[in-house]
Parts: sequence; C-alpha cells; structure tokens
Amino acid sequence: MPISRTRARLGLRYYHDHSFGYRSPRRFTVPDYTPEQLQNRAKNAALLRYVDSFRIHGHRAALIDPLNKMQRDDVAALDPSRYGLTSGNEVYDLDGIVWYNGDPRPDLTSTPISSKLRWTLEQITNHLKDVYAGAIAYEFMHSPSKAERLWFGHLVESQDSTTRKHKYSPAVKKRIWKNLVISEILDKFLQDKFPNLKRYGLEGAESMIPALDTLFSTASSVGIEHIMIGMPHRGRLNLLTGLLEYSPRALLHKIKGNSEFPEWLGATGDVISHLAINSSIKSNGKNLTVQLLQNPSHLEAINPVALGKTRGKQYSLIHTSDSSCMLGDKVMCVQLHGDAAFTGQGVVMESLGLSNLPHYTSGGSVHIVVK
Repeated sequence: MPISRTRARLGLRYYHDHSFGYRSPRRFTVPDYTPEQLQNRAKNAALLRYVDSFRIHGHRAALIDPLNKMQRDDVAALDPSRYGLTSGNEVYDLDGIVWYNGDPRPDLTSTPISSKLRWTLEQITNHLKDVYAGAIAYEFMHSPSKAERLWFGHLVESQDSTTRKHKYSPAVKKRIWKNLVISEILDKFLQDKFPNLKRYGLEGAESMIPALDTLFSTASSVGIEHIMIGMPHRGRLNLLTGLLEYSPRALLHKIKGNSEFPEWLGATGDVISHLAINSSIKSNGKNLTVQLLQNPSHLEAINPVALGKTRGKQYSLIHTSDSSCMLGDKVMCVQLHGDAAFTGQGVVMESLGLSNLPHYTSGGSVHIVVK
C-alpha cells in the first residue's frame, strides 16, 4: 500500500502534506533563449561579455550621488576594448544579448523578448550607460535564480531615457511635488513650534513618500486590497498625516501631552513615534486599506509581526476569493528599514529566511531602506 494512503488511513499528517497551512509558493518562469538567440549569442560572444559586465558592474559607476562629491574610480570592466570591441561604428544584432524592443512593459511570461534591432557599438554603449550607470543602480546578477536575472534584465533594459522621460504625466508630477511639499512643511512646522520634540523627521529622505504613493497605486492596479506596513520611527509622522490621512489636529493633541484615547477609558496611550492607523484610502481609483502597525522602540521587531498579519489577512480573503487566489494576490507586506538597522539587526535576516517557506510565506514583501 502506498505510504500516502497508509498515512491517510492512520490519520497521520506530515510537514509537506497539504495541511497545517501549507501553501506552495507561486512558480514564476521566464522563457529561455530561442535557438536563433543562442546562435547570435555564440556569434557575438565578445559583445555578450561586454553587456554582462554592465549588468554585473554597472552599479559601481552609477551616478547615485546628487551632489557629485563622491570619489569614483573608473570601472575597468566597462571598457569595451577589454573585450576586443574597438570600432564604435560596427553594427551588431541585439537579439538575445540586449533586451530592448521599444516596449517599456514587456510580457515576460509567454515568449522571450525578440529584438530585431541592429545597433552600432556606440549605440549599445550609450544605452547600457543610460540604464546601468545612470541615476539608479541595479544589482541583480548575484541571484541564483535564472528566472529572476532574466526578469530584471528584461525589465530595466526595455526602457531608455526617452521612455522614462514620458512616463509621468503632468498630473502625476504635480502629485509627487505635492507629497514632497506636505512632508517638508510638516517637518518645518514641528521644528519651529516644538523644537524639543523627538519627532524623527524625514528631512533628506522625503522621496520615501512619493515612493510609497507609487507603490500603493501600482499595488491597487493589480488587485491588492490590503497593505500591512511595518516601519521604524523615522518618517512615521510624515506618512501618517500625508498618505494615510491621519488628522493633524489629533497629532497636535497628542504632541501637547494628551492621550489618543478618550479620558473615560483611563488609558495612557503611547509616544507619538509609535502611533498607528488603519486607513481606507483611494488609490488609482480603487479602495485600498493600509494598516500601519504599532512599532516598538526595538525598531525591527515589527517585521515578523507584519509578515504574520499579512499571511493571516490573506488567508481570511482566500476563502471568499476564486480558486486561483494565492498568498500575495490580495494582501501585501511593506517593510521600511533604517540603513544601519537593515544590516545590523538579526531579526531582518531571520525574517528574510522565511521567504517561500510553505508554512510561513506571506506571498512576498517589499523592502524600502531609508538612509
């Protein structure tokens, strides 16, 4: 008698049985190279090595210092002459080597990107510098997953400066500006009126607000209904009174020493840097519930709590959704970290270690490091 049937008759259940909350992680695949692409990669092996060097080392040359004061050494691996590529006017077939076909949102799940373009070496170099050595640094070639490496390469190389320049409409640009101004004015007001207040302001990292706003909009557009946020003190007040629409009057009431609870409850409440909210907002024309969790002073201790609440909330929605609904389809976990805490606090790596474990996965998390 098969072992599985024996277990069933004896009423035994094991870890990898589909029990105790077992959920297999979603498998994501990217189509492999076509025979034509493999032939082109072999034919232009030197160019392939040059392009891969940008994917591996391009982040070292990225212009991520807005004041341009950082001392940078030239990255020798990005010199085409090291690979025998000396003529800037020589024309190459891009298919299977550079993932560009002019489509800023390629479909990566059905067929691989097939580029019929032919570019000169100079055009290829300019495109790679624009993508990998521009204002954003990408580092993904260390991933052991081939699907992840191909996905990232397809995504970033399919966009160029022209595509990105026309990506945001005037209305979106105005919203970004508005979010930045609201955050900056709050910090300036609190500094002027309450100079001795421990407020953990967001000065210098205001871009966190439009980043979260864009994340909320993107998430709601693909069916996310609930977002769980675990974050440290810095920027909490800016997020609360900005995107999450926490009442500024209630915040000032709390700052002046009052409790956030009615007096008849006899509760003392908590410090302002631990405030939380469960807010229903409109994002991308859809309803989105965002829950900012209470945060203890041990800054990263909220991470596994956020993961557990995300998993629990998604489980409650699975029973009322169609059979194709999986963990991560309706609820998303967002974790914000300080740069030192992200590398120094063990609970961060311990939480990352739960990724894709069948009994612990929450369907994935978005991590934002605020420096």
